[in-house]
Amino acid sequence: MTDRIAVLVAFLTDVERLKLVTRKAYVSDTSRRENSAEHSWHLSLGLLAVARELNLEIDLHKALVMALIHDVCEIDAGDTPAFGPQRPDQHDAELRCIERLAGYDLKFAPTIRELWIEYEAQESVESRWVKVMDRVMPFIVNLATKGTNWKEQLVTRTQVLRVSEPVREHAPEIHEWMLGKIEDCVRTGWLIDA
Repeated sequence: MTDRIAVLVAFLTDVERLKLVTRKAYVSDTSRRENSAEHSWHLSLGLLAVARELNLEIDLHKALVMALIHDVCEIDAGDTPAFGPQRPDQHDAELRCIERLAGYDLKFAPTIRELWIEYEAQESVESRWVKVMDRVMPFIVNLATKGTNWKEQLVTRTQVLRVSEPVREHAPEIHEWMLGKIEDCVRTGWLIDA
């Protein structure tokens, strides 16, 4: 049993490093930038609230686990900001990290690989809702920070609409709400009118 606990502790120490991955986004009081673990927690809580409020017909447990692990690949690969340049090696770097984490001799380890691959494929309703919330939660934080991150990166309306495409496709009611907020953000100068 001691060996099993040692492997478990090694795994839990490894995944704790997600807290060290700093994102471009700020926390809501703009005192600092958030980390990827905080983002995953916020996304998971948002998914839970939306699933209950909208009576989503999804496997909520599976979706929540997927939400919690969707960015663990960033432990090795780092974060690739939504509004920054995309890395050509991003997927490969992320997959290498997932394979490494799935290699732990734990019952849970293969689940990381399975759910991450499912999330990336975007073929299940659960993966689509995790992606929707992966777009909605940073949007909400950008509203709370009065567009600080958007203004710093000179983000345009078109960029936000492009990043929000999964919301438009799979959660039209939420997207409709976002469209009104996007126009408000353009009017207030938080987003560039382009």
